[in-house]
Amino acid sequence: MALAGMTLQLCIGSIYAYSVWIKPIQTLNGWDAHQLKTAFSLAICFLGLTAAFMGKFVQKIGPVKSGLLAALLFGTGLAGAGFANSIGSLPLFFLFYGVVAGIGLGFGYITPVSVVVKWFPDKPGLASGLVIMSFAAGSILAAQVISPLTMHYGVPVTFYILAVAYAALMVPASLYLSAPVNASAVKDYHSGGADVPAKVIFGDIKYYALFLMLFLNTTCGIALIAVAAPMARAVLHMTEIAAIAFVSLIGLFNGLGRLFWSSISDKIGRWNTFMTFYVIGTICFVVIAQTPAAGVFQIMVFLIISCYGGAFATMPAFIKDIYGEDKVGPVFGYVLLAWSAAAFVGPWLISRTSNYQLIFYVFAAILAFTALLLVLLKGRLKPLAPR
Repeated sequence: MALAGMTLQLCIGSIYAYSVWIKPIQTLNGWDAHQLKTAFSLAICFLGLTAAFMGKFVQKIGPVKSGLLAALLFGTGLAGAGFANSIGSLPLFFLFYGVVAGIGLGFGYITPVSVVVKWFPDKPGLASGLVIMSFAAGSILAAQVISPLTMHYGVPVTFYILAVAYAALMVPASLYLSAPVNASAVKDYHSGGADVPAKVIFGDIKYYALFLMLFLNTTCGIALIAVAAPMARAVLHMTEIAAIAFVSLIGLFNGLGRLFWSSISDKIGRWNTFMTFYVIGTICFVVIAQTPAAGVFQIMVFLIISCYGGAFATMPAFIKDIYGEDKVGPVFGYVLLAWSAAAFVGPWLISRTSNYQLIFYVFAAILAFTALLLVLLKGRLKPLAPR
């Protein structure tokens, strides 16, 4: 079951290798790099919106149909993106890659998480980490295949190839997904916490605390991911091959961070884990703002990205601690709206200036503020008392 969920996440996680697409698409159609980042932001935005507002629908139709819907939409989005590139239509590219594939991302993201976590009730952090780790790992695979495929077949055909390949993996994985067989777990799965009205969640200060924690952390991390390849060339003067390897390593640490930090959170607690994210991130951004040697720069970026990924993998368990297992689905879906917002804010901030040093200091300040916020809200984020 874990492998089925991980396969879905591995396929849709290719979105995190998007920066590798920028140069070949620019070469083909001459579109501006800042315009191209909008497609990435749209995809992440619709991922979050789908997770937030389609959670009840996902629970109603079950994991198999939801997974198949993810495969259909994600595959269609990639194929449509290839067609948009073949005719040179940027709006059509935004529609297919940003909106259609983005909605597919949303279904593909929440479906395996909602199922697999219920199979590991004693290790929710590890369970969510295993599945969500694969989302980041998908970028490693994608970063390695996109460049050689575009060189040999061109951008449109590469999109077609990936659309077919990912659908071929997502369909059988979706057919295998199912809820646990014990009666209480099955009841919990199909209710999915859907009886919790949105107005109740939006009226709770704990929700806004979790939203801000994820939003501010994601804003800083996703900005680096969105410009990883161009940043490697501009700051570290890397070759194209080295820049692609850098993107792959970012994906690796994104994935490892999700598994490592979510597992650690089962031992040291969610609050302590999130505080660690912000402290590490603040220090690392200050260090890279000093533009040190390439090796130090890369290590700091990898640490930041590990904390970025760790926050996503730890959040479902944090929500379980605070709200209870039956409310993880709806609350996590609405918290992921922070991802949608950060997908625009992070890339927008880092594209406002060519002075990376300045923006790195800004990100350090954001994370330092988030650490202070977490201290002030500690009393509001206490775990539920054991029943």
